[in-house]
Amino acid sequence: MERKIKVLFSVPRFSVGGAEKFLVHHLAHIDRNAYEVTMVTIFDEQQGASCADQARIDRCFHARSIGDISAFFKMLAFVRRGHFDVVVTHLFTGNLLVRIAAILARVPVIISYEHNIYPNKRWWQIFVDKILSLWTDRIIVDSDAARRFTAQQEFIPLDKFLTIVIPPLLDKRQRRTREQVLSELRIQPDSLIVVTVSRLVVDKGHKYLVEAAPQVLEKHPNAYFLIGGWGPLKEELEAQVKRLGISEHVRILGRVDGQEFMSLADLYVDPSISTDLPIGIMEAMTMSKAIVATIVGEIPNFVQNEKTGLVVPPGDMHALVAAIDRVLGDESLRKQYGEAGKRKVGEYSMENYTRTFDELIHALVENK
Repeated sequence: MERKIKVLFSVPRFSVGGAEKFLVHHLAHIDRNAYEVTMVTIFDEQQGASCADQARIDRCFHARSIGDISAFFKMLAFVRRGHFDVVVTHLFTGNLLVRIAAILARVPVIISYEHNIYPNKRWWQIFVDKILSLWTDRIIVDSDAARRFTAQQEFIPLDKFLTIVIPPLLDKRQRRTREQVLSELRIQPDSLIVVTVSRLVVDKGHKYLVEAAPQVLEKHPNAYFLIGGWGPLKEELEAQVKRLGISEHVRILGRVDGQEFMSLADLYVDPSISTDLPIGIMEAMTMSKAIVATIVGEIPNFVQNEKTGLVVPPGDMHALVAAIDRVLGDESLRKQYGEAGKRKVGEYSMENYTRTFDELIHALVENK
């Protein structure tokens, strides 16, 4: 019987984010007959903000900070004892600490992930990533936009990167019905629901959606904008909503079950001014939702104008108003875009993802 490949996966913690959610799905689909899998985290989980219960964590190093030397040496000893064939790291802290431990432990194959475009990386983070890339066999990115940007930002050759598009990550857990959620929000069931779900940060462009809402409401007074997500702009967006006098029809909901809230939507809107792979859009398309989004990153590869939805220039509030108005006013168009979008996103699957990942692992291990 062929020996299993020993693979160590790492993530800083299983906070509820796209990278962590992906890793949970990846571990659920990985071939346990081919791999002996070990999963480690660096920091303790945050209560109420973790998907750790959906993944088996073999070891947490309980680091108090990124500079916790004691935790790092425990990590290094663990990696050395494990005699791993491959180490796979996610997110900056994992890419930093676990990758250094893997290099010092002389792990044969090291793979890191860059899950997004990070224009605000500090100079020292860019420098560290560049240096560690010299001992990294492959950097996996979610999109060609992230591949090009990171290669230029960190002066890393393009052939060091591999693009594997993450598929929509939906599960089959039972959730509340549309009627139950809308009743809880005191919204009539025949209302038009516009949904967006993402972190409340500048790059996601929420302020443009809020700014567009009053003009949309003039033509569609039964419309409601539900903004799900958390982040540093929450109070600023709430103040903007209050200033515009639209608090009844624009709700900043904080942390939500993204899949549950997407199911409410008559229209899913992504007003981002900067992004790479539009995971939220892909999940909404899987649920046959009509899409209005901006022409940034990889979005146009999925939202093809007049085919699977409508696209507008980023930061163009007037174009955003016109697109939302058009789709909300035409039920048959919403159905047309929803069906076309579902067909488009069906080109991507977790099975295809794991097949490409397996091919990479085997090729790298065999060449060592």
